[in-house]
Amino acid sequence: MKTRYSLLIVMAISFLVASCGGDNLTPQKITKLYNDKAAELCLDKVYTTIDTGYYELNNWQKRYELQQLAHAGVIDYEVERFAWFNKCTDIRNTVVKVIHYYCLDSGDESGKKKVYGKGEVISYEYEEHFMVKVKIKSKYQSMVVDALPTPAGDKDLAYPEFIPTDEDLLDNNEDWPELVAPTIPAPPIENQYIKCRQKKEPVKVTKKETPKKPAAKPARKPRCVAVDAATKQRYDAAKKMEVRGSANILAYEVHAVVARYIQIFEKEDKTQGARCEVIAKTTNVTPQGHIIMSAINDIPVKLNVTLTYYLDKGWVIDAAEKNVKKQVVDKRGRKTTVNCVESEFPRPEVDLSHVIIDLSKVFIETFE
Repeated sequence: MKTRYSLLIVMAISFLVASCGGDNLTPQKITKLYNDKAAELCLDKVYTTIDTGYYELNNWQKRYELQQLAHAGVIDYEVERFAWFNKCTDIRNTVVKVIHYYCLDSGDESGKKKVYGKGEVISYEYEEHFMVKVKIKSKYQSMVVDALPTPAGDKDLAYPEFIPTDEDLLDNNEDWPELVAPTIPAPPIENQYIKCRQKKEPVKVTKKETPKKPAAKPARKPRCVAVDAATKQRYDAAKKMEVRGSANILAYEVHAVVARYIQIFEKEDKTQGARCEVIAKTTNVTPQGHIIMSAINDIPVKLNVTLTYYLDKGWVIDAAEKNVKKQVVDKRGRKTTVNCVESEFPRPEVDLSHVIIDLSKVFIETFE
């Protein structure tokens, strides 16, 4: 009797599970599934790059960006300007003398004549350079990563790590003797003589050869010398000390906050599926994310998400896989192309063009 009751209970539970599609699918569960999967695929955080070190930067917009980062306390920033004039001289055909003609009676100028000849032409060219020194401050070092994070992948399908041995890295040292093709004998030559009438030679018409134009000489560059030699020497010394690096630093994060329009249906293969719309928003926008990428908090992103119910995994967000080719660098520094598998998980691509900024409020707050 007890066995019969236990069988009835198991059948009732299995019927309820099958009729309800397994787990109860709620908006909160979908947002959690999405955020967990995005973190697994390294799509929940967006990084930006800041060039560090001591280097030349003549783009004033990039320098203004660095000024903003320094004002926000993200970097230590210094800039040095090197500016001077170069005196350029060139010897070419130019005006060497100007003759003015005057009337003897009135004394007014009645004509002017320019005399051309080889002479020295002098001009001045302005030259300007900016050297900047950039360093990430210590309190923001925790946001810097050595390399952009990549998803770990499926552990069940992970390949073993292979360390090449000396036999694998053995160079090809085969040396074979060169083979020379055998000579092919030339065909025999026969001489045949026949009587022919002498033909009148046509009158030769001599054509006048047009003289070839001499090739144009390449334009000679004028010789330029810095007027301020000390500034030029300081710039050359600073240029030799140029060291450039880059830092990948956190810009902002993206998290799903709302799941709506949830539909549960039966697929063609008789499996349980669901579709919905997920709203994700930007959060934790850092100063560098706001300055460099113009990101602000709470920018919404709409994503279409589909799910499938599995007996062993429960509800899982669909993410088809696609084969892509990537270039990787091996331990010997050689670039090789490998086939990789990427997930087509719905990526949160933030569109910043829809953000409306009321500049009047900004100006009021600035002056107040």
